[in-house]
Amino acid sequence: MRAAVLLTTIAVAALLLQTTLLPLAALGRATPDLLLIICVYLGLHQHSVGGAVGAFLLGYLQDAFSGSVVGLNAFAMCLVFTLVYLTSRHLWVDNAISKIVLVFLASVLKTTVVLLLITYFLSGATIWQAVANYLLLEAALAAMLSPAMFSVLTRTQQLAVTEEE
Repeated sequence: MRAAVLLTTIAVAALLLQTTLLPLAALGRATPDLLLIICVYLGLHQHSVGGAVGAFLLGYLQDAFSGSVVGLNAFAMCLVFTLVYLTSRHLWVDNAISKIVLVFLASVLKTTVVLLLITYFLSGATIWQAVANYLLLEAALAAMLSPAMFSVLTRTQQLAVTEEE
């Protein structure tokens, strides 16, 4: 229970950083997706219904504060969680380099899925040109921040387990 509260606190702090401070320090329009890094962490370490619900709630939280169509980020986060979970079951994804690559690929996947859904449901074909320029830059920024985020998440998980014992 304590781990869920700590993870929720980190997710809210990441959302606040992502929506307030990071756009001010952005390279053009590219900002890293901190909630996606938390979703990848859940896919790697929380192989339970709680992890899947957490991924959905991260996406829904992002939808609620981003002003986009509700459900796009929630669906994309659930897809990312599922693919990371399946990848971690079949491949050894425990070192820093593989986690960085996984966050990079997850960021590309999430942005692509959201763009495909926007194009399909809202006929927004012109959005591809605007976002394609920043797709790889956002993924690279998220990948660069992932080791720091993973260390914070791992440390809080260890503290929660230690305090429960």
